Amino acid sequence: MPDPQPKLPASFYWTMLIGLQICVFMCTFDSGVVNLALPVIREQLHLTLSEVKWVAICYTATAALTLPVSAWLGRRFGIQRMFLTGVVIFTLASGSCGLAWDLPSLITLRIIAAMGASLILSLNKVIVLRVFPRAMHGRALGFAGTTFALGILSGLGVGGILIHLWSWRSIFLISFPIGLIGLIWNSIMIKRSGIKSDASAGLVFDWQGMLWMGAGFGALVWIVNHWLSNSDDPLLQSLATTLIGIIVIAGWLRHELSREESFLHLGLLRNTPLGYNFMNGFSVRILMGVTNFIIPFYLQSVLLLTPAKAGLVLASGAISMGIIGPFAGAMSDRRGMQKTIALGLALMTLGIIGYISLPTSVDNPATRKLFIIGIIGLQALIGCGSTFFSAANTNSCLHSISHDHQASIAGLLSVNLMAGSALGSTFAGEFFNLIGGAKHVKDAVAQTTSLIFPPHAFSWLFGACAVWLVLLTCYAMMRPHTTTSLSAEYQENSHVK
Repeated sequence: MPDPQPKLPASFYWTMLIGLQICVFMCTFDSGVVNLALPVIREQLHLTLSEVKWVAICYTATAALTLPVSAWLGRRFGIQRMFLTGVVIFTLASGSCGLAWDLPSLITLRIIAAMGASLILSLNKVIVLRVFPRAMHGRALGFAGTTFALGILSGLGVGGILIHLWSWRSIFLISFPIGLIGLIWNSIMIKRSGIKSDASAGLVFDWQGMLWMGAGFGALVWIVNHWLSNSDDPLLQSLATTLIGIIVIAGWLRHELSREESFLHLGLLRNTPLGYNFMNGFSVRILMGVTNFIIPFYLQSVLLLTPAKAGLVLASGAISMGIIGPFAGAMSDRRGMQKTIALGLALMTLGIIGYISLPTSVDNPATRKLFIIGIIGLQALIGCGSTFFSAANTNSCLHSISHDHQASIAGLLSVNLMAGSALGSTFAGEFFNLIGGAKHVKDAVAQTTSLIFPPHAFSWLFGACAVWLVLLTCYAMMRPHTTTSLSAEYQENSHVK
């Protein structure tokens, strides 16, 4: 295939790439900083822990549901047009979150912002592949991956400072100027690139699949939320509604697995290595969702850190991910994907085990500093393990199928990540809401740390997470350690010898 724009200077491509990554940075910054701001939002809006969790969950859950839709919209109406539409939607909705007056308004705006983010995250790499010369694809996509990590890191570092200086609203209001710059920059560069509209008016959309996925994932979140929330509903009513939820989930899976061309292409998971890797990834994302939701509360409520300092502590995980990333990919190629997966799971297990010993109250300032240092180390350890695991697990997923299905699996991996994170946040919020006795307490003064984090809370929660990770690690070690799992069809399409 000839290069799309061979006469354009190299500086043009990198200038365009920077513009695209400004928008990606905006989305990942927003995702990284919100968990850090949740304790402050809870206090200022007078919310319970169970209520404030939806600020984070609604964003990741909506992104998970709309990523496949975004890919279809790009093919139907043109990738450049829908990408710029996503920038406009995200900028207006995310910036307006800083003007929200209560929880329902904040959640509504977060849902709309997630729709814009899904358009940006699903289409920016497609634009790179369409516009950039083939020889520059690897470097451009590598730069895009760095931006994703940098956005999360900046959200924890710079975002914490913004919260400390100008309140939680500033982390959203900053979207207005950044989004305006990104919109103008990309509008000019996309026009100059000469990329042609690839809209396809005859493209059929799987509306049934989208509705089934929304209902199925919604039912799954509802079941977890209902049984952990200590609901006052009669037992018979709870059992009946749960049974309906299970039937909906079964109907969703049946629809997906019975069609060759479905909304999420779940039929591909019948491939044994691929199914194993997806279940592995989903489990890990749930556990990371638990950790990422609850540790910011611990740092600010128990260790008494400001949002800025808490962000710097949490940033150690993102820093380790950035450092380890290139080594993780290289190890996956040299030592084998399964060995790298097992190593990543083992490191994450050690980090989660360390959280079991966290006390629910710390009065001595010197002891408090020791625990802060310990959490920095544990976050770095979990970050390293997550990087090794993700690099090898993603590599194994993409190499377990034919070349033609890689785009579908890449999108499904993103849905897997978002859905697992949303479910993990739901589980953590309802777990502490249930055992902490703070279900109906909205006064931040009355809702003491002993109510949110009762004795042995971390032993129970992170102990269960550690046991599950130990099982995953042991099973990963017992699986065959191959250096490649490329199918014959993939090798033929990729010309692998």
